Amino acid sequence: MTFNNQPKNIEEPANLDQVMDSLRKLDVRNRKLMQGMYIVYVVFALIYTGLLILNPDPELTLNHRLQGGMYVLIFGMSAIYFRYHFRKNKSVDYSAPVLEMLTAARKRHKLWTAGTVGFIIAMVGLTDIVVTWAMLDDKFLSDYSQIIRILIIQSAYFLTMGISFLIGYITWRRKSMPLVHNLTRIIEEMEQGE
Repeated sequence: MTFNNQPKNIEEPANLDQVMDSLRKLDVRNRKLMQGMYIVYVVFALIYTGLLILNPDPELTLNHRLQGGMYVLIFGMSAIYFRYHFRKNKSVDYSAPVLEMLTAARKRHKLWTAGTVGFIIAMVGLTDIVVTWAMLDDKFLSDYSQIIRILIIQSAYFLTMGISFLIGYITWRRKSMPLVHNLTRIIEEMEQGE
């Protein structure tokens, strides 16, 4: 596997039928993934609501409840995001005019879209704030100064986010990138033929 702009082993399907078959399989896979993620985030939101907001335990301070509320907000926003993409993927119209349908499919399977980038920045930033706040509140690394603790927490958090992004990118590169390249090739051929 290479990390330049063009992957080496992209299979170029011989015809539109093979691309459509790959597209349908990937859409079904993504639909199941989005539905699963939606359920996971709804469950987390409900658990955190019960544990940190509705729990009458007097040891839970206002800080703990606010942090729990931020986690519920993060999980709720994530659930809404995945539900939206699940519905969008479920409502794909394969009977639309071919060029229109292929263009929508290419956009759907691209790595970066404005909405996805905005969502990722918002979630990473909000999660960073609440994780840092929660860990500073705790006795974690209490032997160090606050600046050193913040730097350690930020390093660990962004290392984790970097690894997560790399795993996501490699998965996209293996599953979706060949399809996006083939869709682009077919769209260009169709546009030139008009």
